[in-house]
Amino acid sequence: MTVPPLDRKLLAILAADVIGYSKAMEADEAGTIARLRAIRAELTDPTIARHHGRIVKLMGDGALVAFDSIVDAVACAEEIQKAMAARNAVLPEPERMVFRIGVNLGDVALVDGDVYGDGVNVAARLEQLAEPGGVMVSGTAFDHLQGKLDFSLDFVGEQKLKNIARPVRVFRVRLDATAAPERTGRRRGLFAALALMILLIVGALWTGFGSEWKFLSILRPGDQFTNGAEVGTKPAIAILPFENQSDDSAREYFADGLTQDIINALGRFSALTVMSWNAVAPYKRKPASPEDVGRSLAVSYLVEGSVRQTGDRVRVIAQLVDTRQGRVLWSASFEEALADVFTLQDTIIAHIVRVLAIRVTQIEQNRVFAKPTENLAAYDYVLRARPALQRPTRANNVEARALLKRAIELDPNYAAAYAALAETYHLASSMGWAESPTAFLSRAEELAVKALRIDDSEVRAHITLAHIHLFNQRYNEAKAEIERAIEINPNDALGLAGRGTILLWLGQTDAAIEALEQAQLIDPDLNAIDRFALSLAYYLKGRYDAAIE
Repeated sequence: MTVPPLDRKLLAILAADVIGYSKAMEADEAGTIARLRAIRAELTDPTIARHHGRIVKLMGDGALVAFDSIVDAVACAEEIQKAMAARNAVLPEPERMVFRIGVNLGDVALVDGDVYGDGVNVAARLEQLAEPGGVMVSGTAFDHLQGKLDFSLDFVGEQKLKNIARPVRVFRVRLDATAAPERTGRRRGLFAALALMILLIVGALWTGFGSEWKFLSILRPGDQFTNGAEVGTKPAIAILPFENQSDDSAREYFADGLTQDIINALGRFSALTVMSWNAVAPYKRKPASPEDVGRSLAVSYLVEGSVRQTGDRVRVIAQLVDTRQGRVLWSASFEEALADVFTLQDTIIAHIVRVLAIRVTQIEQNRVFAKPTENLAAYDYVLRARPALQRPTRANNVEARALLKRAIELDPNYAAAYAALAETYHLASSMGWAESPTAFLSRAEELAVKALRIDDSEVRAHITLAHIHLFNQRYNEAKAEIERAIEINPNDALGLAGRGTILLWLGQTDAAIEALEQAQLIDPDLNAIDRFALSLAYYLKGRYDAAIE
């Protein structure tokens, strides 16, 4: 018997369900059904129709919706969650309904009006990962959304989803409506300001702590750690809800918001794994020892803090604790005038992020030397090669290459070593130090691909590969690689500069200037090649004084 081919189509799939539906049905079946019907009639169905979606299946507490456009699907999800948050804000707790939503773009099979396949399964798994009131989006969907939405998506990481063979990149839609009502109107501006503050702080760090910080962008300390409570291979940290010590209990939202923004800001550093707000929220006003929190959340570090407002002043106290020893590693206090609560919050976050990012990574580096691992010798060779790479002369390039080859001999699965070695070949080819520039460029590409095969989050390998694609006039491939690098580490100056150079070759001069200027904010000592790209972009826009400078 010949089985007819399935009707297949690339669709955006939105999967949604209601949190606590079974419990609500048990408590008030008729009321729950009535509320769900009202929500469908007044909110979800009209929103889906407005975004050209088709409801494929209803499952009591859940739904599957298909869209021809991934932009429509994610915009629909965002609009539904914001409308639900506003609706719930004026309802008593028992009458509130909260959704989780997952969105994926994938190939699906169409059978009798239903949809099947991995494209559907991934959306359903993402919905299960979503926070109450939140939206999770797959990496495939994200890749097609660039520049097409007026809200942001934060990279969560690669996740192993149930019954899905390959790891899936996951992004969280940043929803203004999830913040406290007092802050909703200013939220997007706050996040933009926070991002800029972090970039400025990191730029200062690169100036003051250049060798320590630049090393992190090539070699991830977590690769070498085998002891202690950690999530994956990175040092793990939990930011416990900051305690509101103000006389006014209404200031609770400020303490919670501060905690959430620190979590979001620290989450941008690829050297750390930061626990989500949902993971730490249960510890609000719940006494627990650092050791207990460490065991429960599988983290090596935690941050505790308090917020107190007195008149027009706000005081924040924070401390960093090693959960394995119960020892306070760092503490600080911040006191500012309450002229603008949002500016103040940005300032506090920037200080905490700066100190924590350096302290935690330095502590982890010290642990490596205190407790050698089987790869410590290879690690040491990479450390020794790094200064030579930072001072690019022909002799230093040869020295770095020899050190990195030795590291790979000791650990053939050392992604960071392959990535750095690829840099040496690419640099030699670019600077005219190679006997055969073509052969060296091919070797650089081979090594970068090898590094990414071992670890796809190796930022330097993505950047090197992007430059190789650019040289070979494979512009779209170059852009894809550089965007992946920035997705992993949004504060990488070389990645941002690479984006600017690629956009310049694509004719997107304004965007190129923006990326290159952002890179220069982070690294005031931007290399000569990237400075030239910026000067050329200024020249093309007629900004001649800036180009000369």
